[in-house]
Amino acid sequence: MSPLSPPAPLRVALQNIGCKLNLYEVEALTHGFDGRGYEIVPFNAEADIYVVNTCTVTGSGDADSRKAVRRARRTNPQATVVATGCYAQRRPGELSEAGADLVVGNGQKAQLIDRVGAFLQGEIAEDFPTAKPPRTEEFLSIDGLVEKGRTRGTLQIQDGCDEHCTYCIIPSVRGQSVSRPTAQIVEQARRMVDAGYRELALTGVHTGSYGYDRDERNGLVPLLRELEGISGLERIRLNSIEPAYVSDALINYAADSTTFCRHFHVPLQSGDDHILKRMGRHYDSTYYRQRIEKIAALIPDCAIGADVMVGFPGEEEQHFTQTYQLLADLPMTYLHVFPFSLRDGTPAEKLDGPQASANKKQRSRRLLNLAQEKRLAFHQRFVSRRLTVLVEDRTDASSGLQVGLSDNYIKVLFSGTVRANEIVEIE
Repeated sequence: MSPLSPPAPLRVALQNIGCKLNLYEVEALTHGFDGRGYEIVPFNAEADIYVVNTCTVTGSGDADSRKAVRRARRTNPQATVVATGCYAQRRPGELSEAGADLVVGNGQKAQLIDRVGAFLQGEIAEDFPTAKPPRTEEFLSIDGLVEKGRTRGTLQIQDGCDEHCTYCIIPSVRGQSVSRPTAQIVEQARRMVDAGYRELALTGVHTGSYGYDRDERNGLVPLLRELEGISGLERIRLNSIEPAYVSDALINYAADSTTFCRHFHVPLQSGDDHILKRMGRHYDSTYYRQRIEKIAALIPDCAIGADVMVGFPGEEEQHFTQTYQLLADLPMTYLHVFPFSLRDGTPAEKLDGPQASANKKQRSRRLLNLAQEKRLAFHQRFVSRRLTVLVEDRTDASSGLQVGLSDNYIKVLFSGTVRANEIVEIE
């Protein structure tokens, strides 16, 4: 009689909806499940457990989150479907109605794998997150390469936000700003570099506020300098930083560093001072202009991107024109353009002057056309010049060519057989 075979590992499929911080969390959860012996499978495959990290920044984020939960339930009706993230924190019942067996709030995300195990053992039943804003006490961590992850690593340094922009629901679902301990960040970065990552992107809800909750203004720069001392870490990238936190110290550090990527993403939202006040943003268009111009002057060939919102309540044509002209004048590389989406429970609910959908679409198209012109002009500057790129573990679907990313955020396609994770010069 042959010995019994050990049971097959449970299959886990994870899906990210929304921002780069959500993507980091999915990669950290993937790493955690893999380390505990689960088998990681694609989200469109049959799995025993599905995890959806949800988004609630816009109505489309809510809808995409519900769709992902329903898709998981259809793919395997017997599976355990888990919803977590911002929409799960805000509207847990709606995700339960969509088919989620277990809803885990942001404050419990670091314990999600344990909670899934307890749920499977029947030790806990469904337990919805409370309506109270969470506070991050424990950060999700990545100790090595991520199974089915990316060539470039992502590292969370902060969570939560204290800005309370009038359109934004995030402070109520992520809680107050909390900085991750420096020693913990550096230790995770070392382990990720030892595992093979050569570029790390720092992320958070409000990355620029790093250290502020500890009365360490400009705390981001000392952290960057400490990370720069890690042997083998060749690139550090910031995913996004709010305008008011783009300090002279940060710009000067970036200009002098050979490790910091020449890439800033600085959300604008509106280029009109009246609309910025209605949004609750803590800067004006003149300040934003000065920050962007200083980056461009001190860091040649730097990629500079921005988020822009159109159709905010009260945004008439003259206000939009101010936004368009500011972005046309500035040395921007790319724009992320999105229409205003009203979130229940935000101060924007009480603002007058709602904008028609047709106006939002027309303004979005104009900005997207400007963005296309800006990106093309930036790319054309580098024709016949050499750029150093990090080779990714994928090929371009349309051309079959290898893909690399320059430090200044240019996607490069090239022929050859260079190994993934190599850094090479490309003309």
